[in-house]
Amino acid sequence: MYNPLMSEQFCLNIFGNNVTIFNIAEGETIKEGDFVAVNTRTLMAGTPKKESGYCTVGCASRIVTNEAGQKMVICHDGIFVAKNTPIPEHTITEDCCGRACYFENRNTVSMDNINTTKAGEILSVDEKRILLKIDIGDRRGMEW
Repeated sequence: MYNPLMSEQFCLNIFGNNVTIFNIAEGETIKEGDFVAVNTRTLMAGTPKKESGYCTVGCASRIVTNEAGQKMVICHDGIFVAKNTPIPEHTITEDCCGRACYFENRNTVSMDNINTTKAGEILSVDEKRILLKIDIGDRRGMEW
């Protein structure tokens, strides 16, 4: 008997995360499991950078190619693990729980919010890792 849930092309969203799909910007390389940020002007996806003008949409679930040959990324928001910055003045500590953190590079977050992309809300902290919540529905003021 055929089971569609076991199909390779089926995406099951059992946690109720927001699922989005965006074209990947030219010159960008996104792999499954990477954090994804979208340029707020062009709505093209890439990996997070220490730049403003981007909105974090979650983690890449799958990379697909449309009929025109354009690569697209399917993303989901939710709860993820990121690295804590090694820079002492921007290190995330237990006192930062509940606050926003920002991307330092494609998988490291910090408290430095100058000219950078918001990663999400800090849920917990250990020595080198941060548990953060990315919620695309919490992007007040964003125009899609």
